[in-house]
Amino acid sequence: MQKKIWRLVGASLLVPILLIAPVFLATSVWPSIGAQGADLLRAALGDERVASLEMVVFRAQDGVQKLAFELGLVKPAAPWQAAAVPSQAVTAMRPQPASATFSPPDPTGIAEPVLIQGSTPQAKGILILPTPSPIPPSPTPTPWAPAPLAPKGSLEGEGLWTPYLHDPSGKTLAYRTFLQPDPQRPYAVVALVAFDLTRTRLHYVLGSIEPYNPEAPKRSGKIPEGDLVAGRLLATFNGGFKATHGHFGAMSDGITVLPPRDRLGTLAIYADGSVLIGEWGSEIDPNGDFLAWRQNGPLVIINGAINPRIYNDSPKDWGYTVDDVSPTLRSGIAISADGKTLYYVAGPRMTMQALAESMLAAGANNGMQLDINNYWVHFVAIDANLKPEPLLPDLMTEFPDRYLQPYTRDYFYVTTK
Repeated sequence: MQKKIWRLVGASLLVPILLIAPVFLATSVWPSIGAQGADLLRAALGDERVASLEMVVFRAQDGVQKLAFELGLVKPAAPWQAAAVPSQAVTAMRPQPASATFSPPDPTGIAEPVLIQGSTPQAKGILILPTPSPIPPSPTPTPWAPAPLAPKGSLEGEGLWTPYLHDPSGKTLAYRTFLQPDPQRPYAVVALVAFDLTRTRLHYVLGSIEPYNPEAPKRSGKIPEGDLVAGRLLATFNGGFKATHGHFGAMSDGITVLPPRDRLGTLAIYADGSVLIGEWGSEIDPNGDFLAWRQNGPLVIINGAINPRIYNDSPKDWGYTVDDVSPTLRSGIAISADGKTLYYVAGPRMTMQALAESMLAAGANNGMQLDINNYWVHFVAIDANLKPEPLLPDLMTEFPDRYLQPYTRDYFYVTTK
């Protein structure tokens, strides 16, 4: 009798694993199929059960990756060729030396005084004037660039910001770099993008389906035609979790799909184009003049420090991960203390702590997690021909133009001002 019970228990555990393992293993080859399959399983088995099974697969994948690294079969690699940013020092214009000014010959024969600045009188008829103080020169404009980051690993070029996105005149509006934030996983290389918010503008689009609310008005899920223009559109990137994974608040262009929740991390875009990341009800005043806002769990970084909840076992905080050391493809968004630099962070095999460490290293004052898992984490730069170029070319290649047409999931995009 006891053996039969154990067999039933084993079978009940084995069946879901056999169902879900192929789905998540497929994400390495066909991320879109794996992502859609996972959604179907969540509908059938429930979010928490599927999350537990995800953990089994993610840990197995991470174990294989660790073993391959230890055996020398896998080596950390930079996601792109890094190049140092030119010196950002202000070069003042040097004052030109004063030159003597001579009067033309006097036709009357009477010598006129000659003005010589800063000279010693040599002859009669010379009027000496004191040398005027030079006018303080105007410094040449300083190109914007974030400060280099301290390397955390061994890759050449780590922490150096490389010019990434430009306006039509060639001015750099965004830089990118990479870090190895997890000493236990040196192969987990994280990409960071820094936007100059004084010259760029962030936008948020509700997907045509997600975040889902059957009572919400219909929306197109499309970038407005006025922004879908070469030279204006700079980048697009993923939004947050589906509604069923937290019911985190979301609003754009006057359409509130899900109401905000107090004390949750919120990214707010105001009518004047400014951006603020903070807790709803404290840093984010509910009575603000908003264009859009999006919540996605607690803040990861609060006032320049890691949120202690990162280290707690709180599945509903961080996307139903069973514990917060679960390695998966993650993304996040953060902002500097002066509100002038916006950071996007994404990378594979990333724990919540690694995400937090990456944001902190970049100089984030407040930051929050966005979507997770393969396929859903997606960032592309938009070139002069409206062609998308993936930030991580090994992970973000499926349907890179997904946000350039009406899309079912919510997302962000960045334009020139």
